[in-house]
Amino acid sequence: MSKCHIHLHSTETALLRVTNDILMRADKGEHSVLVLLDLTAAFDTIDHSIMVNRLNKWVGISGSALNWFSSYLSNRKCQVVIDNFMSSTAPILCGVPQGSILGPILFSLHMLPLGNLISKFNCISHHCYADDLQLYFSFKHNDMANISTLHDCMTAIKDWMSLNFLQLNPDKTEVLFFGPNNLIPLLSLSIGPLAANLKPSSRNLGVIFDHNLQFDSHINKLAQSCFFQLRNISKIKAMLTTSHLEFLIHTLIFSHLADCNALFTCLNRAALSRLQLVQNAAARLLTKTNRRSHITPILASLHWLPVKYRIDFKTLLLTYKALHGLAPPYFAELLQPYSTSRPLRSSDLGLLSISHSLLKSKGDCAFAVRAPSLWNSLPYSVRSADSLNVFKQLLKSHLNHLAFPTTEL
Repeated sequence: MSKCHIHLHSTETALLRVTNDILMRADKGEHSVLVLLDLTAAFDTIDHSIMVNRLNKWVGISGSALNWFSSYLSNRKCQVVIDNFMSSTAPILCGVPQGSILGPILFSLHMLPLGNLISKFNCISHHCYADDLQLYFSFKHNDMANISTLHDCMTAIKDWMSLNFLQLNPDKTEVLFFGPNNLIPLLSLSIGPLAANLKPSSRNLGVIFDHNLQFDSHINKLAQSCFFQLRNISKIKAMLTTSHLEFLIHTLIFSHLADCNALFTCLNRAALSRLQLVQNAAARLLTKTNRRSHITPILASLHWLPVKYRIDFKTLLLTYKALHGLAPPYFAELLQPYSTSRPLRSSDLGLLSISHSLLKSKGDCAFAVRAPSLWNSLPYSVRSADSLNVFKQLLKSHLNHLAFPTTEL
């Protein structure tokens, strides 16, 4: 993890990188295994002396700044209060505050050597996000030799964690397999003890992954949760002003629809339709229109982009950030400027190179393919925006005209 870009990371960039790698491998006919490692009480067991040493040796913090961190971590006490009862104080001998701003950052810095360790296993890719650690690798259907390397990597991780007073939770570690179902029995025999952790789907940084990366289970639960919230909101809408009603809808519905929605380029029509039904119901609730009313003019009057265009908006927004140093390096490296062997007019238009893909349901859904395709289709005036805020305004205006071509906005 880069020391200078730690504030640019998000669950969305992390998941997009992992899914991109798996989808591009699947596009080449390879299968992938994803191991989601869970740590037991990770934030609570960090040794303070090791943490201070890591800040000094790995991050380069010294002098009064290092003394401040040492003071921040040491000689702390805790106390529990329940109703009118108060416990005695107890010293905090280890750990970083999980609910604080510094807690997750310190934990990520504490894990820096682990990334170097995993990188020694060439065929194993990894991604760390706070205390969530993912290992993944790909293989041809007739060559599963690299699975033995996974066992060596897992052993090395366990040994490192023991030395650093961290512990893996084997019961919550989960394994996902991306490939034909008829290979799962063979895989189970090859991954040994991890076979017991093989799952058809699993929650990864808040998003439910399934074996084909279509996110069907995640969309079903997301739609179910949103409709539940809409029913609750409808029961109290008579007591709310229009502005308060809109605030509730944006807080309880749109925040969930927008969460990691750049992953949803993989969605099939049925899943996309389910999300659009959620947005349509929210629009009708806010505008007090019935189900028979045509939804397009309603969405246009609210300046709400349909779900498909909201997904494109997020994808393009992340693309702009990646191209302008506002995204972590592991994410930005997925995008490459378009170049030719000889000077052409198109070389100065800010276009991106589109990675070659074979399958619509695999490679075409990967960020490295989908994002450049969308980016190159934008007008030059949008691509060349000189700030993020200007880009957002121009992009939304452009997508509005695509979504509502015959509607007066």
